[in-house]
Amino acid sequence: MSIFAMLGLGAYQMLQTVADSHERVRSSTDAFTGLNLAYSIIQRDFNQFAPRAVRDEYGEVLPTINFEHEDYIIEFTRRGWRNPAGRQRSRLQRVAYSLDFEEETLTRHFWKVLDRAEDSEPISQLLLEGVTDFRVTGFSGDELAIDREFILEDEEVAAPLAMEVVISTNALGESYRLFQMVEPYLAESGGESQNLADSNPDNSDNPDVQDER
Repeated sequence: MSIFAMLGLGAYQMLQTVADSHERVRSSTDAFTGLNLAYSIIQRDFNQFAPRAVRDEYGEVLPTINFEHEDYIIEFTRRGWRNPAGRQRSRLQRVAYSLDFEEETLTRHFWKVLDRAEDSEPISQLLLEGVTDFRVTGFSGDELAIDREFILEDEEVAAPLAMEVVISTNALGESYRLFQMVEPYLAESGGESQNLADSNPDNSDNPDVQDER
């Protein structure tokens, strides 16, 4: 009788080990999938970057890309805001990212208007849970050597050439991605930004120009 009991206990422990291993693999897969989705959304925003400053709810001008907001880790303007309903609005969108250290949640925010009124509130989208750290660093230089950290006071460029994003999670630890901006933007003497592609006389097809306001 004791032999059968030992065999039954051994079989149960083996099944429990297999079940635990399967659960760990599934949890790791889910965590990896969620992290990749978050990176894809962040990359999409950076790839659609637009050099358009905005005004906040107090009428103060916010730079094209802002690393110094007290509520957000980064805030910037992007193109390509889809408008399937055909509403009278710009295709540009102001977005921001924040990290709640207590809840360990990474959140994406966006506004329905570029220049805000006093009652303009962002719409928040939960991007990823279990996040312990989120850092964004802009890099400038030239296209062959993106080797120095971007600062807002840079007199030569209006936006970084590349963005390094670091996300640390409980499940997967620290990871990072380096996203190159699609088009570099130079700072003009008047304080506005110029897309290098716009200086090309052959580049006449720009569907977003009419909506940059």
